[in-house]
Amino acid sequence: MHHLNTSILKRITLVVTLAYMFFGSHALANTSKTNSPISNNTLMGLLKPYYPFYNKTLKCQSVVVDSSFYGVFSAHNNKAGHCVEIDRQVMVETNKGKRLYVLVTGDIKFGEHEQGLIDSNDALFYQGLAGMFVLKPNGNNWKIESASPIMSAGAQGMGLHDWKLMRLAPDAWGFINEDGYEYLGYVETSLVILTPNGQNIIKSSINNSNFSAYTDLCSDEVKRVCDDINAKLQRIDTSKVVDGFYPLSFMINGRKNNKTYKNANYTFYYKKGQGYQIPNNYPIGLEN
Repeated sequence: MHHLNTSILKRITLVVTLAYMFFGSHALANTSKTNSPISNNTLMGLLKPYYPFYNKTLKCQSVVVDSSFYGVFSAHNNKAGHCVEIDRQVMVETNKGKRLYVLVTGDIKFGEHEQGLIDSNDALFYQGLAGMFVLKPNGNNWKIESASPIMSAGAQGMGLHDWKLMRLAPDAWGFINEDGYEYLGYVETSLVILTPNGQNIIKSSINNSNFSAYTDLCSDEVKRVCDDINAKLQRIDTSKVVDGFYPLSFMINGRKNNKTYKNANYTFYYKKGQGYQIPNNYPIGLEN
């Protein structure tokens, strides 16, 4: 896994840009980092049971995750110590009262032991950390209603930042961001969607671009096999509800496997307990 170079990064459209382009600012629950009366320090105190360690050297609240969580087989079987921070907290009004949506992000900063930094080569094969919480009022305090404190998001040990909150159901919201990586010249990006599901959070991933111009498959002689395709989130279909959530409409343009797509429409439906599902014949993804 390698760092994305500048030319590739320019090709990756951030989800906030997509959201603003196709929805306008009303799609976001709040454009600021927070509209909550709770400070980040107070909120982190409430979340301390999920991130129980304080790294004195780095001065951060943290959690140590076994490498197997990320499906990583390191020669040294290192564990990943993530320093965590509040990326976003937004208060929304629901039919059941106020709810505080919180997104925590974490970069790998150290190894299993506080004093030992994880090997930089090993860190390349880890993902960053994301945690999502929904809190409800509990007297003068707050109580956690839904929580998934440790989810994978981001590449090369770095968590994703600047998550956006969007209304994805009549009475539920979800955090959205864009993830991406390069492997041997092949670039893939995807939208990561986190939605509450009872006491837990469901993570959905929707591939939204493939680009292979930096691989051996693509040259002046064989341009017909180059992949250069992207999907844009056109709208959230608020006219219908499937298993509690609105469908998502995407429009695809570009070329994949020698086939050209122009304004091709695909709809993603939510499946209860499983998140948004990939429709049949959806062309974007390494396996296609």
